[in-house]
Amino acid sequence: MRVVYVTSDVTYVRDNYLHLLTEVTDPRRLPAGVEVQETVLLRIPAWLVLRNALGLPVLGAPRVGLALLRNFLRARCGDPRVALLQERGIPVYRCGSMNEPATLEHFRQRVPDLIVNLRTRNIYKKDILGLPRIGCINIHHGLLPDHRGTMCDLWAWAEGRPVGFTIHWMNEKIDDGRLLARREIDAAKFSAYIDIPMASSRVEAGALLDVLRLIHEKGAGVGEPNRASGLPHTRNPTYAQIQAMRRRGLRL
Repeated sequence: MRVVYVTSDVTYVRDNYLHLLTEVTDPRRLPAGVEVQETVLLRIPAWLVLRNALGLPVLGAPRVGLALLRNFLRARCGDPRVALLQERGIPVYRCGSMNEPATLEHFRQRVPDLIVNLRTRNIYKKDILGLPRIGCINIHHGLLPDHRGTMCDLWAWAEGRPVGFTIHWMNEKIDDGRLLARREIDAAKFSAYIDIPMASSRVEAGALLDVLRLIHEKGAGVGEPNRASGLPHTRNPTYAQIQAMRRRGLRL
């Protein structure tokens, strides 16, 4: 089973997802019969990264802004993820979106079995969803089916709800598709939000390897139902909401 991983060239995870990529591309850990065909790095425009990195401290989230800036600099100045992938003989493909005509043509020629979206915000459209032989799966920041939208782990942590992630099949609806794995993260020990995505990434690696083994053995029919409507979607917090979190002692 040939797998393509897709991640952003700059993320909010403190190590820019280096730990996760190290684990899920390790030939000693990959399930038998599974190979990493390629890794896609989605280009985030520099102006957008710098705007967010400089704007987040103003909004009240300096730690998140600093992590973003550090990841931007590492990605542009000798990205250790690229060095790792090159060392392991895994090609790297760069693009702005999985829906670009050039990207679609690229994968029509390579025909992967499975595409794995590693928490990017790229919305996959019908054409790319239909290209892999088996399908596309996603790692989502919240515990589906209840936690949908963006910054789900932040909102769950701030509101005292269970924090975690879900791996699910992708379709044309957002946060939809059958559920493949749900894992909770012990977030009670953290006083700063930026520690949560990092802790989550260390659990995601093992969960994803288990899911790859399951799909390789049983195919596209696996997974549990996922309710697709009637539940609220979270959004990026506003300035007022961030300030309310800070007043409660949460560090962003």
